[in-house]
Amino acid sequence: MNLSFPFELAWPTSGYVALYLVTLLMHALFMSYVVGGALAVAFVRLHGVRENGPVTRTFIDWLPFALSAAITAGVAPLLFVQILYQREFYTANLLSFHRWMSILPVLIGAFYLLYLLKARPHARRLSAAVASAVAFSVIFVAWSWVENHMLSLNPDVWVKQYESGAMAYRDPAVFLRLAFWVALALPTACWLVTLQMRFGASGTEPEEALFASRKLARVALGFLVVAAALAPFVLRGTLSLSPVDETHLDGADLPYFALAAVGLLFTLGGWLRLQHLPRLSGLCVVLGSLGLALTWWGVLCARELIRLARLDLDTLTQRHAELATSSGLVVFLVFAVLALLVTAWIFRRVARSLRQSK
Repeated sequence: MNLSFPFELAWPTSGYVALYLVTLLMHALFMSYVVGGALAVAFVRLHGVRENGPVTRTFIDWLPFALSAAITAGVAPLLFVQILYQREFYTANLLSFHRWMSILPVLIGAFYLLYLLKARPHARRLSAAVASAVAFSVIFVAWSWVENHMLSLNPDVWVKQYESGAMAYRDPAVFLRLAFWVALALPTACWLVTLQMRFGASGTEPEEALFASRKLARVALGFLVVAAALAPFVLRGTLSLSPVDETHLDGADLPYFALAAVGLLFTLGGWLRLQHLPRLSGLCVVLGSLGLALTWWGVLCARELIRLARLDLDTLTQRHAELATSSGLVVFLVFAVLALLVTAWIFRRVARSLRQSK
C-alpha cells in the first residue's frame, strides 16, 4: 500500500500538488457546510416549518460566515489549479465563458440572501423563497465546477463544444458526479453542525443537541453509504467521462480509496459513540473529525491521481519547472504563514472575549 502521493512526483510539481490538496481540503470542509446547510434549511422551510430547531437555527446563524470562509479558502486552490492544469483549466473556462463567469454574481447574491434569511427567519413564505434561492445558487455553483472539471479533461469534445456555441457541457456524467460530491458534503455538514450544537452554538441546550444529533446521524450515515457506493464508479469507472487508462494509473488511486474507506469507518465510530453519550467526549470528536478528514483526503488524492493519469505528466512537469523560476511559491508561502498567524490571533481574541462575557 503506497500513500506517498504527491511526493513521488518530480519537484516542483509535487509541491504544487501538495499545496493544492491541502488548501482544497480546507475549502471542501467549508463548502460542505454551505451545501449541507443550504439544502437543510431549504428542505425545512419548503415543508412549512416556521420554528427554528437547533439545526436550522445554527445553520441560519453560521451560513453567512461559512460561505465567506468557503470563498476565501477557495482562492488558494483556484490559484494552484491554474498553475497545475493551465491549458486544460483555461480552455474549459473559455468554452463556457459567460455561463462560467455567472458564478460570481450568483455567489454574491447568495451571500446577501443569507443575511436576509438570518434577519427574517420566521417569515414563512419569504424564508422559504430565500432558502430555496440560496440552495439553488449553491448547487448551481457546484454544478459549474464539476462541469468545468469534466470538460477540461475531455479534449476530444473541445472543437465540437466551440463550434456549437453551447454554454453548458451536456454530459449526464456531470450530474452523477455532482450527486457524489453532494452526497459527501451532506454528512460532513451534519458532523460539523453537530459539533457546533454540542458546544452550545446559537444557544443550543444539551438536550436539544442530543436529540438533534441522533436525527442527523441517520441522515449522515445514509448519505455516506451513497457516497461510498458512487465513488469508484463516478471518479474512475463507467459512470465517469471515460474509463481511465490503467497503464498510466496502475492502481495508484486504490490505496487512497482504501484510506477513504478507513475514514468512513472512523466517522461511523464517531457517530455511533455519539448516540450513547449524553455529552460530547474527546474521543468522539477525534473519531468523527479524523474520519472525515481521512475520507476527504483519500478522495481528493484519488481524484488528482486520476486527473494526472489522463494528462501528459512529462509536459506538465516541464511547464511547472518553468513556472517555479518566478518565485511565486515563496511569496505564497510567506503570506500563507502570515494569514494563519493572524487568523489564530483573531480566534484567540474572540475566544477570550467570549469567556470573559460569561
